[in-house]
Amino acid sequence: MMRIFPYDILFFRESRDFSAGENHVAESIEPLPHTIAGAIMGVIYERGHLTLLNLTRENGKVKKIPDSEKWKPNFSILGTFFGLRKKELGEQGEVKPLFALPMDIVDVDGKPAILAEHPLLNGRKTVVAKVGNKRTLHFKPRRGFLTAEILEEYLSGAFTENTISEEVIIDVGSVYQRETRIGIGLNENRTAEKGLLYRISTLRFSEEAEILVYFESGDEEVIKKITGQGGLLKLGGESRFANFSFDERAFPLKAGGDVKADEWFRLYVATPLIVKDNSVRTFIEKELGGKARVVNVFTDRPLRVTGWDAVEGMPKPTYYALPPGTVIWLEAKENLSVPAKLGRMKWAGYGLVFVGGGW
Repeated sequence: MMRIFPYDILFFRESRDFSAGENHVAESIEPLPHTIAGAIMGVIYERGHLTLLNLTRENGKVKKIPDSEKWKPNFSILGTFFGLRKKELGEQGEVKPLFALPMDIVDVDGKPAILAEHPLLNGRKTVVAKVGNKRTLHFKPRRGFLTAEILEEYLSGAFTENTISEEVIIDVGSVYQRETRIGIGLNENRTAEKGLLYRISTLRFSEEAEILVYFESGDEEVIKKITGQGGLLKLGGESRFANFSFDERAFPLKAGGDVKADEWFRLYVATPLIVKDNSVRTFIEKELGGKARVVNVFTDRPLRVTGWDAVEGMPKPTYYALPPGTVIWLEAKENLSVPAKLGRMKWAGYGLVFVGGGW
């Protein structure tokens, strides 16, 4: 596991246009997996190990192997997560990965509640929020994080009949706060120009927070031989410096899983999942080989996955991803084995999923 400690604020740009003047406001998003992967590849590139990146240099120009469409590095990331070091979470100094609060856990009158199916008189079903014996259609989204231990309880179905304790949900503010910066645009002479004010909203990590990167089996040792036990990397907009080091800790949960025919189960999205179709239902059912039927999807606005290709000198293709915490309710039509990852760019840490019990 690689641990990344930011020294300063971090800024991960939205994909929409941003410049001083007319489009003068930009809000940082949470770091996407390929952004973290790119920072790690930057360290590898600086050390001259192009082979690990599937790159070659011809006539002084760097090229991808075999080509741009099929390119990926010779290592894979399992997933990237926020990490937190708090006495309340375990041993002092021990870092715990955090997982986005499942989106079928919502807010009812300021309290967390689990969603459940509810039969209607006409034979159809709807979704209601359940707090103890109370059922309600009035609920709001809720943000936060769970530790691996609590997420495992959720996946086992422990929350289906019980009230969820407020104490198990970690507030976003424990990980980072938003900090606003104001600047002014400069002309080609590096002189401030009238009317070119801009404002950015950045992420300032708490003293206990960091970024955790888990690699696929065997790849961490390969990277460690190149980067050493620790050092510096550049991360996010404005290339802010962050410290990195390695820790001998295994990933705490098992991704994917087996499901028997006629079982109802949850699919929890741990890292952004890049879909290949306009319909999430169609995409998920295709990914599972048509062996399961999607009953409900609980998600938020899709994330735009894009960036700048430094080798090709052009924008990367734009994809859309389901955000972490997305929960999909399914019914298995026959026995199936859910893979650990779904969708595109799995090598960068996208599409990690966990299988949980029914609702």
